[in-house]
Amino acid sequence: MDQIPIPGSLDEVEHLVNRLYEQNSSSAISQIQEVLQRLQKSPEGWQVAEGLLARHADNVRFFGALTFIVKLNTEPLNDDDAGSVLQKLIDGLLKSLDAGAGAIVIRKLCSALVTHFIQYSHIWPLCLRYVVSCLQNSHSGSIQSAAPVDPDVQSLPPQKSVAAIWFATALAEEAEKTDLKSTKYISLHERMLSNAQDLGSLLVRSLAGQADIQSQKEAIRCFQAWLLYAQRAPNEELTSNLRPLLQPTIQCLVNDELYEAAVEVLTDTLSNWQTFFKQVDYSLLYALFDSLWAQEKYQSLLQGDFDFDSVQFGSLMVAFGDAQITELMDGTNERSQRFLAALVGLLKADGYPVAEDKIFVPALEFWSQFVESMVDNMYSEPQESVNWNAPPLSYLTQLVSHCWKKIQYPAMGVYNSWDSTERVGFGDARKDVSDLLQSVFAISGQPLITLFVNLTLQGVSNAAWSELEAAAFCLGSLSDCVSDSTSCDDILSKVFGSQLFDLLRQGQSVVPVRARQTCLSLIERYSEYFSRHAEYLPAALNLLFSAVGDLPLAGPSSKSIHRLCSSCRSVLTSEVDAFLDQYEALRGGILDSLAEERIVGAIASIIQALPNDTDRVHAFKRLMLAFGTDVEKALQLKAYNANVDSQDPIVARAYDAAQRPTEPVSSSEIGLQIAVRALRCLLGSAKGLQSPSESFVDLETEQNATVVASSAELAQVQQDIVGILARLKDEFSVSTEALDVICSILKAGFSETEPGPFVLPPQIVTEFITSTWYHRVASAISTACVFVTSLANGNFKNQVPQTIERLLPWVAGLLQQLQDPENDPELAQYGIEFAQKAMTKAPGVFLQLQPTSSLEYLFMFAIKMLSGNEPLPKAAAAEFWTNFITLKSSDQGTQAAVDSAIGHLGPILAHTLVQNIGGKASRSELDKISDPLKKLVVQHARAKQWLEAALNDASFPSDKVSAGDKALFVKKVISLRGSRATNQVVREFWLACRGSNFAYAS
Repeated sequence: MDQIPIPGSLDEVEHLVNRLYEQNSSSAISQIQEVLQRLQKSPEGWQVAEGLLARHADNVRFFGALTFIVKLNTEPLNDDDAGSVLQKLIDGLLKSLDAGAGAIVIRKLCSALVTHFIQYSHIWPLCLRYVVSCLQNSHSGSIQSAAPVDPDVQSLPPQKSVAAIWFATALAEEAEKTDLKSTKYISLHERMLSNAQDLGSLLVRSLAGQADIQSQKEAIRCFQAWLLYAQRAPNEELTSNLRPLLQPTIQCLVNDELYEAAVEVLTDTLSNWQTFFKQVDYSLLYALFDSLWAQEKYQSLLQGDFDFDSVQFGSLMVAFGDAQITELMDGTNERSQRFLAALVGLLKADGYPVAEDKIFVPALEFWSQFVESMVDNMYSEPQESVNWNAPPLSYLTQLVSHCWKKIQYPAMGVYNSWDSTERVGFGDARKDVSDLLQSVFAISGQPLITLFVNLTLQGVSNAAWSELEAAAFCLGSLSDCVSDSTSCDDILSKVFGSQLFDLLRQGQSVVPVRARQTCLSLIERYSEYFSRHAEYLPAALNLLFSAVGDLPLAGPSSKSIHRLCSSCRSVLTSEVDAFLDQYEALRGGILDSLAEERIVGAIASIIQALPNDTDRVHAFKRLMLAFGTDVEKALQLKAYNANVDSQDPIVARAYDAAQRPTEPVSSSEIGLQIAVRALRCLLGSAKGLQSPSESFVDLETEQNATVVASSAELAQVQQDIVGILARLKDEFSVSTEALDVICSILKAGFSETEPGPFVLPPQIVTEFITSTWYHRVASAISTACVFVTSLANGNFKNQVPQTIERLLPWVAGLLQQLQDPENDPELAQYGIEFAQKAMTKAPGVFLQLQPTSSLEYLFMFAIKMLSGNEPLPKAAAAEFWTNFITLKSSDQGTQAAVDSAIGHLGPILAHTLVQNIGGKASRSELDKISDPLKKLVVQHARAKQWLEAALNDASFPSDKVSAGDKALFVKKVISLRGSRATNQVVREFWLACRGSNFAYAS
């Protein structure tokens, strides 16, 4: 398309504007817009705006009004010119109204007038009065002679009345957008207050029904705009002028044509500004809710009418309830209790929550807040003052009953017809009910457990599966409320000692999958109960193990097995062989990998609880035999180097059902999957063997005692584990998952204080970490960091120096191979983090790193990281330098080496910090960069000299600060002596170096 020239006449401009609304290509429209925008911003823009406003077409007039707005926002005027523009806008509005221009033109002219007022409010401070006066007189008269709105508004015809209201609406909307804290707009907001009385006079007649429907609708919307403005700019004078408009708005609700606008403003204000309503207003709303009109709306909602208008009525009820919570808690107030009963009723509207019933969730949110308020109120009153059979407490039974019914799942066909949003919403509603029930329990206590126990048993006896599932879900929701108490054990025994478990074992041909899943999770949730009632454990565990092979139940059943065995480990030790038998039997079939990992962890937790060391070792060896089989198979497949048919049973072992391939797969890929599976089982067993967090710790034990293998048999098990890890690390060296799991297995033993298969001697761990890694070296270094920390905090403190002496050269060598931190940011980060650990845990060993060139390289590598662009490595480097600057040692030789190093490195570090603060760092990095700076100025007398040299160096990255600014920065930093205020000084200096355009840069 040819370049469009700048129009040379008003006719050409009009033609171009009309082209904008014709069918054109996007590139043509873009060009037209660009030309018109240039014209708007040109000096001739004022004349163009005035000329277009005098044309006949609405599109052209609209563009004329828009041009006035552009000019007012971009080109300052003196008072005389501003007054002239105001007259032109008023004249344009009057002429457009007389010509019958469309709403698009009138609204845009009102917006232009508001833009004028925002910029030049001092010229016509009583803007609303002036606009109404001009509309009433049909000409732009003297600003000073405009009379108050009250007498003028009576004679306005409907179209002019609506125009006045549109202006008032735009006035509030635009004023709300301004910065209330800015001194620039203080006078504007003062003048807004001056217009409040005229606003009330303008709107009250329309709201009271003395105008046409359109004017009434616009008056309600205008009222809402001013309410929103008043909430942002609270002022009692403004509020008092708005309050008389509230009751007329409430009365508009019963008018079908005004209902939508009125219900929106009332719901919004009740939700966000409850104090705006006075008692007389609340009384009017109570009366309204008691009216026949409201009862019809309410019944329509309960019968499943979830159209927008109907749901809005429910939302109004909920908002009113939120605003009246204190009154609704007064059981002696008959009026409030009638309304509370209606709010309970909202929970039984027809339809499933979210998918059909749109009011259930808002009503549920109200009841959650109400019950929490009741709980707070109860605990602030003497217990004898609570009447359980009188309102509002008596409504809790209805509340719970309605919720239980509403969260029952529909038939599978109905559920499958919902979209993903509806399914997620329904699930979230169930979670909200769960939270509500926990709050109700704080009031009702044991009877709530009894209710759901009875409903569960009722579901079992009636084979009512949806009811059973919902009751079990609700009962499970209350498990945390009674986990530490035996008060409900007898009631719970009615469920766990019933025929429920036998029924569930009959499979999904009898009980649907969803009900079985929920009932299985019930066992997990009440694991503390089973630890107190071992007589029910066999039936529960037999049920869970029978469900593991059922694909839809594998997840919840294995999770329950893990939780139950972990909680009840001490009472299950006599059955460890039976568990191992069960596991071996499960491995013979198809077993989900995550389920297997959990089951292995469950059995390992029982092994951990065995009282005899020998028994523990023997049981674990038997468990590990299964892993060994998988390991050998994985290695064989890796060496086989051929494709395997997808129907081969080994493929089912390698892949879960959802990921199982349909085409032949390479044996090496299958080997990798089996290796990862074996490793994850090994990790599950390592976690299971960890001592429970609440286990007894003997504080009298010698802290430096060495945890060693208690027998040759245990030592052999440890060697076998290390052998498995080493072989899989080397054979599957390209697998990120395999190597990360190997590192996690090592870490699992670090926190233990008692001998065990995974509590490996430090020298073995060190040898393993420093062996060859072809991939994921960063994970190995991260593991080394955790290892050193665990040694320092545990029973191996005396081995920290020699361990660091082995690990530090290895890490330094890896960083030297890396050369540049940005070649592998993760490795660089973990490498410097390890160097920091070594430095703080064994400063003497750190400073004696050989050859000395390696130590020098480490320091300069940390400087490079501090200069880099990667945020995490940079943060690690900042922490390294913060710790090095403050490093202290009781050994005089070591301390002398530290001081010497700082003397040499100080200028380099100061230079790097200044480069960052001078603009190279991002805003989010400044706090981290400030840490070493603060330590430097506190710890070293020459810091001021180093900083000044760095600031005045030719390489300083900014030319936006003067020498004086730099000197002042140093002075402030030095005087603050490392206090938190330094961070703000750094931020301000960085911003000055970047320039104002970077005020919000990251």
